[in-house]
Amino acid sequence: MRFLTISLLLFLFNCHTYTPWKSGWKQKDGSEVFYAAVSAKASEQAIESGSLAMRRTTCVNATNLLSTSPKLTSILLENESVELSETEIKDLGRLIASHKIKPKQDSCQSEEGGFFLPSPAWENCQCLYLIEYPGGRSQFRQDITQVK
Repeated sequence: MRFLTISLLLFLFNCHTYTPWKSGWKQKDGSEVFYAAVSAKASEQAIESGSLAMRRTTCVNATNLLSTSPKLTSILLENESVELSETEIKDLGRLIASHKIKPKQDSCQSEEGGFFLPSPAWENCQCLYLIEYPGGRSQFRQDITQVK
């Protein structure tokens, strides 16, 4: 009976379900901030090495590289369901860059759950970045209007 209980607990621990995060505006400490969900993949070298720590590190580092201004501009625009021309997107990107926004990594998760056999955990990951856009969503919408 004890073996069955331990086995059941191990099974439940290892078979958690992955729920992707969604990007969006939320209230935090009285101001409106944007949470950007950024997905990435670990390096091939890390995957081939079999090292969980190396997979996690390279995957999270890849999300840091993707959390740059051009990627964040596209995530913000996707959230607003706004289509801009290539020139307008570049202008908006420059405007966003002028705000000198520094995304802050809030949390990260592996996109796969572990199992009893070797796990693909941290081969793909998703990190949530907090973006404190000056003036919040209303200012972002004004910035979009300004470049149109």
